[in-house]
Amino acid sequence: MKRLRAVFDALYRVYEHSGFALAGAVAFSFVVSLFPFCIFLGALSGVFGGRELAGQAIAQLFDILPRPVAEGLSPEIEAIMGNSRIDLLTVSGFLALFFATSAIETLRAALNGAYRVHETRPYALCLLISMLFVFVSAASTLFLTWAVVVGPALAERLQPDWAKHFLETPMVGTVLHFFERTWLSPVMRYVLAGAVIAVQLFAFHLWLAAGRRRFQDVWPGVVLSIVLWLAIAALWSNYLALTNYSFFYAGLSQLMVALIFFQFTAIAVLIGAELNRGIMEVKKMRRAAAQKAAASAPKP
Repeated sequence: MKRLRAVFDALYRVYEHSGFALAGAVAFSFVVSLFPFCIFLGALSGVFGGRELAGQAIAQLFDILPRPVAEGLSPEIEAIMGNSRIDLLTVSGFLALFFATSAIETLRAALNGAYRVHETRPYALCLLISMLFVFVSAASTLFLTWAVVVGPALAERLQPDWAKHFLETPMVGTVLHFFERTWLSPVMRYVLAGAVIAVQLFAFHLWLAAGRRRFQDVWPGVVLSIVLWLAIAALWSNYLALTNYSFFYAGLSQLMVALIFFQFTAIAVLIGAELNRGIMEVKKMRRAAAQKAAASAPKP
């Protein structure tokens, strides 16, 4: 009961401190920076394995989004990827990296508000950190895509004859085919996506926002944000299956579907930050009370 009350208190704190408005700004910045990020991803893919790898990486990213959101963004992203040809070490590559940081910078401001901290780092350092986040996100996306798409095919070519013989036996082949066609493939994809999201959330809470926090200070909010995001993704997909957004936004319906979903995602992240801040404040008050009680206790 206390945990549920803490979640609702965190939700109210998000509303009290204009978190919903900040979440809208984060969603808008995310959509704006998504296209430069994909352009930078395509430029970076030239170092790792060509533009086909970048296309596969973007397809992997869209696999974890609700289908209406992915269907609204993927055609435009594919058009951008098809028309944009830049090298990584050029002015255009740097500009793509710079504009891709807008979502990170907006999220940093929103997290600072949730944690009630003021930014004391120079703007140049904050911008460099945001660029590093974008670069690491792009590189890790390409690496994971290579591991999921290219790695198995390469391993299949390099595996020894005894392993091929074992995998081609009727019983093993039937079992592998069953799991691949049922729950293993989608479950592993979402587990991998959840792990990547968790690592990114930990990085946001520990290093993006101002101030210092420890792992044990931020893990409750990270877990809550992941649970909320999974629930939002499922509910949003089901809701869109029952309604038609074109009645409200006409030709902009697909863009608005993506914007609203990303706003809900940002709210989930801010709720996690508010929960962490509340727990940290309670711990601080308990430590202060314990120190006061120890100081006022009669000495033997």
